Amino acid sequence: MKRLLLILIFLNCANSKTQGQSFNIDDLISMAYLPSEKINRFMNKKGFVHVRANPDSNGIVARFTWKRSSNNDDKLIKRYIDLIKKGDTRYILFHTSILNDFRDGENRLIKDGFFYDDKVDISKESSVLFQKRNISIQATDETGNDVPDYTFLLKQKEIPDINNIKYADDLLRFDSHEYLVSFFGEQSVKKDFYFFSKNELKKCSVLFENTNRQVVFVWGDQNNLNDLSYIIISNLMPTKAGITNSSLTGNNEWQTQNGIHTGMTIKELLKLNKMDFGIYGNQSELAFMVKPGQNDGIDFNKTAVMLSCDNCNDNKIFDQPLVSAIEVVKKNLPMRVFDIVIYSAPH
Repeated sequence: MKRLLLILIFLNCANSKTQGQSFNIDDLISMAYLPSEKINRFMNKKGFVHVRANPDSNGIVARFTWKRSSNNDDKLIKRYIDLIKKGDTRYILFHTSILNDFRDGENRLIKDGFFYDDKVDISKESSVLFQKRNISIQATDETGNDVPDYTFLLKQKEIPDINNIKYADDLLRFDSHEYLVSFFGEQSVKKDFYFFSKNELKKCSVLFENTNRQVVFVWGDQNNLNDLSYIIISNLMPTKAGITNSSLTGNNEWQTQNGIHTGMTIKELLKLNKMDFGIYGNQSELAFMVKPGQNDGIDFNKTAVMLSCDNCNDNKIFDQPLVSAIEVVKKNLPMRVFDIVIYSAPH
């Protein structure tokens, strides 16, 4: 009986030691919320030792490697974690050579409600993106030459100060649907479909739908609703919900940092630009759009402007490929800003 009790105590201690040195995806997420001064102690409890990073190495702030035991099987296991800081974004990279670590991590993320492309079979995909609020985790199988290498790259973006979101341009920092939700809340951000053309729809997110501060976010990655392409500021949203159910009155309240807003007259836009600009005429597929270009005033390459004009379609001045803004103002035509498209900076 005494011998059995000793065996049970030994097994319990061994099991406790193993659990104390385990590391899973929940621990990785916990690290993202820990103050820097508490990370060392946390990692030591998880069986990792701190290694001083090379100051010149890809922004790595610190590296933690797993303390292997004398067990021969442990000597074949590779686990290490890098902490990386770039601007307002924190990265935590977890490398493991254990497939179970990887599969268990992916399944835990799904169970914890992380958004991902559920049309893919994660057991067959070499890389899957998981997102939840201001955290995204890229799970990647980097195994090559029969050397097992599985990684989880956690990316945590800082939640901006509300006082730093003043202009439409400031919204470009929200590069995913989940990041939008983390700041504005689920009640303010809706998924929808944007009419890219008459016959083509693209997935998008709409901020403050059907209000005077509504904005459409169009994503480059349609499956994961991230990688922002551009935002649209308009009084009439070119989305499924916006076209079928719009009760908005008045102009959209957002304006660009350089002062463009919906409803402003062509004369005001011309004054803001400080020089003439071209407007596509009725002979163009882009009729009533300001011709892209960059000058000393507005960068119409970064900010596309679509104009409207009441009862102007039959005006002879527009019967040409390109019209001078100055000529439109001289004729005192009621042309105004209708849509504003702000493109995300190239990656």
